[in-house]
Amino acid sequence: MLLHNETVRKALDEIKALDETTTQETLTLCQIPAPSHQEKEKAEYVLKLFRETGLLDVHMDEVWNVLGRWPGTGGGPTIMLAAHTDTVFPMETDVTVRKEGGRYYCPGINDDTHAVAEIMAVAKAMVKHGLHAKGDIIFCANVCEEGLGDLKGVKHIFGHENAIDAFVSVDNPVTGGVVYTATGSRRYQVTFTGSGGHSFADFGLPNPIHAMGRAIAAISDFQAPRLPKTTFNVGVVSGGTSVNTIAASASLLMDIRSDSDSELERLTQEFLRAVDRAVEAENSRWAPDKPPVKAEVEVKGIRPAGTQPPDCPIVTAAFEAARMLGIQPELRDESSTDANIPISMSIPAIAVGRGGREGGVHTTHEWFEPVEAWLGPQRDLLLLLLLAGLEGCVEPVIEKRT
Repeated sequence: MLLHNETVRKALDEIKALDETTTQETLTLCQIPAPSHQEKEKAEYVLKLFRETGLLDVHMDEVWNVLGRWPGTGGGPTIMLAAHTDTVFPMETDVTVRKEGGRYYCPGINDDTHAVAEIMAVAKAMVKHGLHAKGDIIFCANVCEEGLGDLKGVKHIFGHENAIDAFVSVDNPVTGGVVYTATGSRRYQVTFTGSGGHSFADFGLPNPIHAMGRAIAAISDFQAPRLPKTTFNVGVVSGGTSVNTIAASASLLMDIRSDSDSELERLTQEFLRAVDRAVEAENSRWAPDKPPVKAEVEVKGIRPAGTQPPDCPIVTAAFEAARMLGIQPELRDESSTDANIPISMSIPAIAVGRGGREGGVHTTHEWFEPVEAWLGPQRDLLLLLLLAGLEGCVEPVIEKRT
C-alpha cells in the first residue's frame, strides 16, 4: 500500500512541511495580474520556479503554457498534472493581498492561483525525495481556462502530438471534489449595425438596439431541458452614444452550455434563427427605403462536451487517494474545466479540488484560508502514483495509449 512506502511517506511529510511556503507562493502569484490571454508575466515567474524545483525539460510553449517533466522508472503511462495561470479579473484589478484573521483576501487567490502553488509543492516533494512513478509526470501551468480564454492552453497541448495518457486539473473549490464530466459551451458575440442618426430628425431608421432587444426577447423564451442540463444566457450588452441618438451599433455576448453536444447544436441553431428574425422584424417595421440594420455573428469560444463513467479508473483512483488521507470524496458535475478537451478525445481526465478553505471565487472579495491546505497536494501526489504506478507498490490504473 502506498502509505506504507517509506519514500511516499517522506514526500507526503515534505508537502505538509512546505505548507507555509506554498501559501507564500500563492500570495506572490496572485499579485501578478493574469487575465486570459495576458498571462505571460505570471508564466515567466512559474517558469523560474519550475527550473529551481529541479524538473526536467522545463520550457514555455508558444501560447505561454509552462511545462516540466519528472521522469518515471519506465513502463508506466504519462500523466499530466495541471493548474491554470489565468484569472477572470481585468489587468487593472487591485490584487493587493489583505489579511483578516486567518483569511487572505485577493481576487484570483484560489481560482486557480493556489492550485499552481500546490502542483509546485508536489513537484518539490517528488524531486527532493527522488520519488519516481513508473510513468513520467508532466507538471503544467496552462493558460486561458477562464471565460473567453476558451481553453486555449490545453487545446494547444492536445492539438499537437503528445504522449499524455491521463490528465488531472486542480480546479475545484471542494478538496474532495472530482469533476468527471465536461460541460460544453458555445459563446457568441452578435454585433448589430445601422446607419445611426438623430432620435427626432431621423426617426424611422431601423435601430440596432431595438433589433438587439427583439433578439434578446426571443432568446428569453427558449426552452431548455433539465437533463441533460442545458442553459443559455445573454451576459453582456453594449451600444449607443446618447439618449437622443439612434445608435449605429450595439452588441451582445451569448453563452450556451450543455452536457450534450446535440443540445448545444439545437440551441445554437435556435439562437441564430432568433437573430435573423429580429433583424428582419426591425427592418420590416420601417419604410423599405431606409438603410437596414444588419447583424454579424462572431464565434468567441467553443468548449466540447463529453462524459465518462463515474466509476471509471481515473475517478476511482481519485476517490481512493482522498480516502487514504481522510478526505470525503464527492462527484461534482457542474463544471467546464481544462479536462473538457481530453475527455472529449476519450482520454481519461478529471478536475480535482484545491486544499484549504475558500470562498467568493470570481469576485473581488475572494478569500483563502490555509486550514489543512496540505491535504490537497498530498492527495494529488497519491493520485499521480495510483495513475502512473509505483515500482514494487502499485500497478498503474491507467493504460498507455497506443
